[in-house]
Amino acid sequence: MKLVKKLGIVTASAVIGITGVGASSAAQAVQLFDFQYSFPSYEANGTGISASGTLTTTDLDPIKNNYTITGISGTRKAQGITETIVGLLSPATYGINDNLLNASTPLLTQNGFSYLVSGSGEDGNGNVNVFYSSFNEGYSELSSNVDYGSFSVIPRPVPEPYTLGGSLVALGFGWWMKRKQAVAYQKKPYKNIYL
Repeated sequence: MKLVKKLGIVTASAVIGITGVGASSAAQAVQLFDFQYSFPSYEANGTGISASGTLTTTDLDPIKNNYTITGISGTRKAQGITETIVGLLSPATYGINDNLLNASTPLLTQNGFSYLVSGSGEDGNGNVNVFYSSFNEGYSELSSNVDYGSFSVIPRPVPEPYTLGGSLVALGFGWWMKRKQAVAYQKKPYKNIYL
């Protein structure tokens, strides 16, 4: 009877766990992209600007063929100073940003995405805007001292929620079976063998 009760608890926990993982994941459905960009300076002796990190987005909008950027992390290097990326700015808050990432080239719109850094940023207040030129010249930051340069993203695989849930169930079941086996071994009577 104890075995049936324990097996029922394990099964119920597994079903609730998988349902919870699947439900929260379907609502969030995020994609991760590693990004990197580098923009040279206009000035002969000036320093360029570069940044790298991770963009968090929604799932692909199949009609518009783009993702909405919902989060960002990483670092930005300007004038030899490394600044930590603090977070994403809301759309239309700096540089008329729309925070969209296109599924094909150009990867950014003319409005681009904006974020906040721990240092001075482009405007002295920590704000940065990355965009694609309306004249098809390339990618750049909303700054008067940098030229157009490269911007790239690489999708990062996100584990499926049911894969994670199934793995947790398998680990839980394996632990339960091992524990059951250890308890049974302790109860097993030892035979005295005399030679």
